[in-house]
Amino acid sequence: MKKVIMPAALLLILILALAGCGTGGAGSAGSPSQSDTSSESAASSQTSGSDSSSQAASGSSENTSASEGGLLGTFETTDLAGNPISQELFTQSDLTMVNIWATYCRPCLQEMPYLAELSDEYQDKMQIVGIISDVTEPEDETAALIIDQTGADYTHLLISQDLYDNYLSQVQVVPTTIFLDREGNQVGKVYAGAHDKAGWKKIIDEMLEKVNEA
Repeated sequence: MKKVIMPAALLLILILALAGCGTGGAGSAGSPSQSDTSSESAASSQTSGSDSSSQAASGSSENTSASEGGLLGTFETTDLAGNPISQELFTQSDLTMVNIWATYCRPCLQEMPYLAELSDEYQDKMQIVGIISDVTEPEDETAALIIDQTGADYTHLLISQDLYDNYLSQVQVVPTTIFLDREGNQVGKVYAGAHDKAGWKKIIDEMLEKVNEA
């Protein structure tokens, strides 16, 4: 009987598929001028099973030195409802968990109910903010449906040219999650891929310790 040897490239694709989705735009988050918002329906993507807890850092450096405005720089965008948002958002909490996701990404949708629960449980210690990497216009119906179905009713920002140029152009996989302090500086590592509630809870507690020690 012939042994079937899986090519290394195919194995890597399968591993990434379990933890996160590749983004558009030649391997990075799609530019607002190019992004395609004709994504899959949230109803068919959202599942109730446990998501992948595999953990990969897309950037291994911790507490990176920041430019003006922090890791994401100075930016202007809106939330899904159309309200103007800038980097001043991060001053509202000692720690902000920024979850970059896309409407077509199944692992993103699977972890969002966990993030919704964590947002409530940690509301006195930190805030969670989503960035929708494939939506540029307010009141997008697909994104709104996803948020409604998953209960992830924390603030969600739309991708803007500022955010794309400052950081999102570097993002290779969604979901990607970063932690920022009040000045917008990175805390800890960059986390690429989805996690379950217990996995995120452990990471959040570690990040809170870091900002409290600073």
